[in-house]
Formats: sequence, C-alpha cells, structure tokens
Amino acid sequence: MDWFGGLKVLSLESRRAEEMATLIGKYGGVPVVAPSMREQKLDLTRALDAFERALAAGDIHALACMTGVGTRMFLRELAARDPRHLDTLRGIQLVARGNKPMQALKEFGLVGVNVAKPHTWHEVQAHLLTTLEAGQHAVLLEYGEAMPAPMLRELSFAGLRVTSLPVYRCAFPLDTGPLDRAVRDCVLGGPDVLLLSSGTQALHFLKYAEGLGLLAHAREALNRLVIVSIGPACSEAAADLGLRIDLEANPHKMGILVRLAAEHAPGIIEKRRLLRAG
Repeated sequence: MDWFGGLKVLSLESRRAEEMATLIGKYGGVPVVAPSMREQKLDLTRALDAFERALAAGDIHALACMTGVGTRMFLRELAARDPRHLDTLRGIQLVARGNKPMQALKEFGLVGVNVAKPHTWHEVQAHLLTTLEAGQHAVLLEYGEAMPAPMLRELSFAGLRVTSLPVYRCAFPLDTGPLDRAVRDCVLGGPDVLLLSSGTQALHFLKYAEGLGLLAHAREALNRLVIVSIGPACSEAAADLGLRIDLEANPHKMGILVRLAAEHAPGIIEKRRLLRAG
C-alpha cells in the first residue's frame, strides 16, 4: 500500500510536532507541521483564594476536570498552598472528561469518575445534571478556551451554581512563522490533507488567518482538504467553526489518526476529482 503516496499533509500539532512529522513521513506523506498554539499559564491567585474559601465551607459539590494539563496545573498549585486540600477533595465528586484528566487525578492520589464516551463537554454536562441537585455548586476547570456557553446555560437552568475556573489559555506560538506560511500556503492550494488533534488548533489557524485578512479564504481552503479529526470533541469544535470533518480516529490516538488518514485520504481525493470531472 502506498498510504499517503506523496500527499502533502498539514498538521497544526505543537507539543508533539516532531513525532507528528515522523509519523506522516513513515506513512509516505510530505509533512508540513505548523505549531498553532502554546499553553499560557494564568495567575490563579484570586481563583484559588475563592476555591479555598468554598472548599473550607463545604460549598463545592463537584469538580469537573476537563484536561490533563489543566488538572495538573490546578492541583499542583492547590497542594502547594496546603497539601491537606487534597484530602478534602477526596470527599468531593471529581469528574474527569476522559483518560488524561483521570490519570492526572491519580498522580495526586485522587480518584475520579470518568464520564461516558466520547468524553465531550456534553457527557460532563449530562453527568453533572444527573448527580447534582439544584442549589449545589460545581467548579469547572477551563481548558484553553472558555467553557461552551450552552453548557453553562443548561447547568444554570437546572438550578446548579457553576464556577468556571480558567487554569490556562491557549495563545499563538512564540514563533508564528510556520503558522503564517501554513495559512498562506493553504489559501494558495498547497496541502492535500489536514490532521487535527484538537479543536483549538483549527480555531487558532482561523484566528491567525483573520489577522491576515484571509479568514473566508482560509475556511474555504480548509474545506477543500481531507480533514481528519482525532475524536468527537475535536470534530465538534471544528464543525462549530464551519469545517467539514471527513474522518474521525477511533481509538483517539495520534498514531491511529495518521494511519487512518494515510489509508483513506488518497481515495477520498480521487473520488472528489472524479466528481469534479464528471
């Protein structure tokens, strides 16, 4: 099998950029890796002050952990203030959005409840609505971007008190050169395939394009590519941005993402070519 067969494959991966480039090359693609974001830690002083007060008063009934990165950051700073806070958290419902926050909780000696697959905010919302009563207080650890407004609205309509606590934000990379070139190349018809391992990658690509005055062109260009998503949460975020997802990896792992794209993208591209010629 030729796999990608020389197709030009764009990835917006940041933390694992080198690994992604290697995988694309392994499957016969020409890798174009343009890091699209970096995790920018926020000052948690005021948020932790309020959390400590509520914790001491017994006024936190659930803590929703949305990512492994955010969970580790939060628990590290909370434990640095007073390690006994971790003991108090053992008496609170800890809700994890998937395996990564579950693993982060375990690293601090905590046990969480993993929501049902596909581990999107919808499952977190459903779990909280099922397990909490009106008037109870849920704290949500934000993950890179603000929590979805529909989620906050539904929880509030159910009578829950909700605190959305931002732990970090996703910013543009310090070196935006590769991202700049990727946007311009995409608009000019360069790549054939886009691999997405998070919805924030697509958001940042389009935000950067907007700064260049190329938003409409960039969105149109992306929808000409074969877009492959790592999982449901990523697919949902991309769809909200007006992007069409062609394939979705399952299990939701980077190696599966690349292999799936390599196996099916050439056929999808050929089918589209025949339809246009048709």
